Amino acid sequence: MLNQPGLRALNLQKVRLLERLSNSNPELAQQIRATKLDWYTMRNQEGQGGGPAEVFIYDEIGGSFGVDASAFVQDLSAITANEIICRINSPGGLLIDGIAIGNALAQHPAMITTRVDGIAASAASVVFVAGDVREVCEGAQVMVHDASVNVAGNPRDLRELADWLDDQSQNVAAIYARKAGGTAEAWRERMQSETWMFAPEAVEMKLANSIYVNKKTAPAIDDEPEEDAEEHAIHNALPTDMLESLMNRSHRLTNRGYKFLGRNKAPEPIPTNNSFADLIDSWR
Repeated sequence: MLNQPGLRALNLQKVRLLERLSNSNPELAQQIRATKLDWYTMRNQEGQGGGPAEVFIYDEIGGSFGVDASAFVQDLSAITANEIICRINSPGGLLIDGIAIGNALAQHPAMITTRVDGIAASAASVVFVAGDVREVCEGAQVMVHDASVNVAGNPRDLRELADWLDDQSQNVAAIYARKAGGTAEAWRERMQSETWMFAPEAVEMKLANSIYVNKKTAPAIDDEPEEDAEEHAIHNALPTDMLESLMNRSHRLTNRGYKFLGRNKAPEPIPTNNSFADLIDSWR
């Protein structure tokens, strides 16, 4: 799944290396700047050692944004593990691809845990709710909104497109309702408002089952000299190193047509019948 490993390894250290590399090989330095990590990757595909396989969706979803859903589904079908953890940090993408990916996960014979590591917005939230178990990490966020496109056209075309977007949005609202309860109409209202949720709010809305808290102890700091560490990253990088790089990625939400740039800029979600205050108290 990981192509051009030499360039990807350099990308792990590009902040520290690009300036040095530009002096000796400007062409290669430019290649590194232009390199983009795949929007998804998979590891432990055979469930080695009895552990779960992992799927990372860490960029825009599908189509011209990355690899289309058909490639994802083909790779997913090769996983034979009994458990799959699908980890998400995505600002969204193509809705149809998101639906296809979500359905592929739901129909896989493995137990599927979907976990939001950073953000699951728009089409990525459709993938998220496909999990048998749905978790949101502390500080992560989920967003639901109406389907949208950037187009130009005549009045008749735009009216037809508006009807199509309404149908797609109502379809997604029904998906949320089946997973989280409530009515499709209530979820459509939340979508029209563009609803952003932090982890406890996603649990309150029942899109998520629980808040994932990583209790693993941080490893000791390696005393390896900086130069040696850089060379090691260049020549001996493993997929795990690249996944650590993915974990540090963030996504720009500007120019995506969103009303709000994250949960801290958005109003509170339209509540359910449960007491959100009680949930917060229990979480603390």
